[in-house]
Amino acid sequence: MSATKDKRSKSVADKHQIRRWILKSVAETTRKTAVTLNSIKKFLDSKQKNVSGKSETKMILKRLLDSGHLVKADGRFFAGKANLRKKNERSQSRKSDGKRKSPSKSQRGKQVCSSPEREQDKQST
Repeated sequence: MSATKDKRSKSVADKHQIRRWILKSVAETTRKTAVTLNSIKKFLDSKQKNVSGKSETKMILKRLLDSGHLVKADGRFFAGKANLRKKNERSQSRKSDGKRKSPSKSQRGKQVCSSPEREQDKQST
């Protein structure tokens, strides 16, 4: 029974890996720089031998097209809108990281001395 679970989990992991490779092959593409199916297959074969010929790969490609992660125009593929939204969200969250954060608990009660003269005065008293 555990052998069948191992087989299933291995095939699921393989499918996820193929999906990631396909998305990676079109990650930096736009409508103008779209890639062909042949170049995606070459990329997959460079990662693992004969992966592009599997029927699973064709199904994964079709699902990516249906979900909108891949877009096909004039026989070429490019990254879909879902990837662009994620990139925009990431860049917006990075911009908000520049805000000043409140001091940590260990620094809340302490006063920060700005000059070495003040530190000497504190030590002498």
